[in-house]
Amino acid sequence: MNARQTVTGLTSATGWDSAAGSFMVIPGSDSIDAAIVLPGLTDSLLSSTKHFELSGLENTALDLFSLRGFVGSSVLHVSSQPAEAAGCLTWPEGRLAGVVPTQWRIGLKAGRAQAIEVVSIDAMQSRDSITLIGDVLDVASRLPRDGDAAFRGIPFSVRNAYRLVVPEFPVIVAEVVRKINEEANPREEHVLVIAERRSIVGGYRLAFHMISAGAEESLETTDLLAAIKIAKTGHLAIVVSFDYEDGGKVGLLEKISGSSWQLIWKSAYTGC
Repeated sequence: MNARQTVTGLTSATGWDSAAGSFMVIPGSDSIDAAIVLPGLTDSLLSSTKHFELSGLENTALDLFSLRGFVGSSVLHVSSQPAEAAGCLTWPEGRLAGVVPTQWRIGLKAGRAQAIEVVSIDAMQSRDSITLIGDVLDVASRLPRDGDAAFRGIPFSVRNAYRLVVPEFPVIVAEVVRKINEEANPREEHVLVIAERRSIVGGYRLAFHMISAGAEESLETTDLLAAIKIAKTGHLAIVVSFDYEDGGKVGLLEKISGSSWQLIWKSAYTGC
């Protein structure tokens, strides 16, 4: 069992892209509290760590991102801390210096990434939102039949949807849902989809999908936190939260080829 955990940053075992830096911050309990996500830690390593030694991250300059893109800069002040008592796993915490924008969703070491603006369906005009819903449902109708057969034939609804403002070609990210409303055994299927349109005349083509199905309390739901371009490699990427009933993870999906995206990393689980 680890008495102290020094941030060496990265392990190939977790899949994290080292070009994005050795850590990520996400909002903590208020707008200036930050949870310091350590991508080299697996579930077992995080649960066995009793103390974090993070002096190497003190005074790190940060770029902060949200769906709007780049929203500000800050400096990270960290504190080594023990794991919470009561059995709930938490990331070490820090504070962000200066005036911190309330809408920030992730932070990376300054210069590691460039912002990509994201437009949420909730912020669109009626005509644009209707078009986006149609595009998402068209992609969903052509998903491979690799999920639970019990859901086949049930129509999808759109839980959330986003359009990435990418100059080269349109990209949409969405979560679609379908339900079996049996009183004794209600179930849901949630599918995270990424699709691209490479031609003005053609529709969107599926580039990635991931399915979570089961009872509501055991489902994995997703929300898009930010879209970025990794400065060193030029890779387009999105940061997503994976939420469960009592906790969650953060994930990094990258465009790995001309027509394919991949979930390259998921953080350790935090929560109860």
